Amino acid sequence: MKMTTNETRADFVLRLFDQYYDRVYAFTRRCTTTDVGEDITQEVFVRLLQHPRLEELELSVSYLIKVAHNLLRRRYARSARLRELLDTAVRDDLRQRHGDPERVTRQAEPIGMDNFQVDEAMESLTEDERQALRLIVQDGCSYQHAASALGVTVTTINNWKHRGLGKLRRLAERASTPERGREGLVAASA
Repeated sequence: MKMTTNETRADFVLRLFDQYYDRVYAFTRRCTTTDVGEDITQEVFVRLLQHPRLEELELSVSYLIKVAHNLLRRRYARSARLRELLDTAVRDDLRQRHGDPERVTRQAEPIGMDNFQVDEAMESLTEDERQALRLIVQDGCSYQHAASALGVTVTTINNWKHRGLGKLRRLAERASTPERGREGLVAASA
């Protein structure tokens, strides 16, 4: 499907949305939860609207499904990276508290947080802490680059990142205790 000459970008994306939303949603729903599937499907069309060369593209449902697939992969990679970071932060904290790396290695268990819990934990952070973590941890930016992107000093970025990691670590520890589970995460973030 191609954009016609008398059609605006918004009208073209709306036409694509009307024609392909159900098929793209069916794909995302098979890969994740209902709410995440809806979010990813909507994000596909938002990104399409923002595409700089939309007028030149010949679009099909397979193109839209590939965009959804890439968004799902990025979301999963971000969650996995954050879980790994949380696991490392908790292990480092235990090493500092107990001082015996061998003893900590035997006792430490990986934190079991699903994607929903990681997203929920990220939402409990302040916007500044979330941005600092996303730039430094998720995107791999240097502290200097992150500081200039947000218009603050490197020290401020470092503080936001460490504060955010501390909050995430505490939420992960509470969520990983067997008697609290997901309810612990909700109570800890309140």
